[in-house]
Amino acid sequence: MSDAFELYDLAIEVVHYDPAKPLVCQHTLGDVFYVKGSVIEIPPSKAFGLCAMLAVLPFVPAKQRPTADTDWMSTDAVIGCTDPNCGAGFRMSRLESKTYSHADHSAEPLA
Repeated sequence: MSDAFELYDLAIEVVHYDPAKPLVCQHTLGDVFYVKGSVIEIPPSKAFGLCAMLAVLPFVPAKQRPTADTDWMSTDAVIGCTDPNCGAGFRMSRLESKTYSHADHSAEPLA
């Protein structure tokens, strides 16, 4: 039995999701971080606020996994800022898909 599984790399970028509202949480348009496997990478010239990251992180594992074309996780891409007065959103874009080994990511053996 193969222990391989697929995950998408993700780019998570600050966008102006609701132009009727200002960006009030120190978000900077275009700031981005990447999720590659289980690693978060933030480019040296960018920043990403902790509260913004915490708003997005619960959705990351689902967005990384292959889903049916009709699954909302396949089509919906923007998570709104947790501050209801802020117009920022965080666009989650799937990048390339990579194959990983269960044994490299878990001490729990496959049944």
